[in-house]
Amino acid sequence: MNVVLNLIGARNLTKCALIVFLSLSLPLIVQASDNDHHVKHLEHIKTQAEAEALRPGDTIAMACGMCKNVSIYEVHENNEHVELMTIGEKHTCPVCGGTVTVVGTGTGSGKNEEVKHVCSKCGDDAMFVAALKTKESGQTHRHGPMHGKMDHK
Repeated sequence: MNVVLNLIGARNLTKCALIVFLSLSLPLIVQASDNDHHVKHLEHIKTQAEAEALRPGDTIAMACGMCKNVSIYEVHENNEHVELMTIGEKHTCPVCGGTVTVVGTGTGSGKNEEVKHVCSKCGDDAMFVAALKTKESGQTHRHGPMHGKMDHK
């Protein structure tokens, strides 16, 4: 494995992995048929209560603007995804290796307090969390700003 990493280079390997991930996840992001085109939008969530409202089958994503990394998690019955939005919880960034701490902003209270994610390497508020609800969990379909403006051939 070290030989492969040395030949390819860690940065190129990361870029290749991101390209493969995006290629494989594209059907999850955009679904299109011959007569009907839908774009799915992830909604920015800011509180633990919003994370707790997600249901199995929904998706939650954490994005870091500094690392240019997006980690996607499927929501399961065990509610592990809520830890991403629970004040005081910590995890490690898979790219930079920094410790990410969930910190309350002081806006709201309890589970409705807005949070930010502080990375020991990327800084304050480098990350944000977004969620995609399935139709079964009550997501209403909304069209993006490009709806009807794309050339469908």
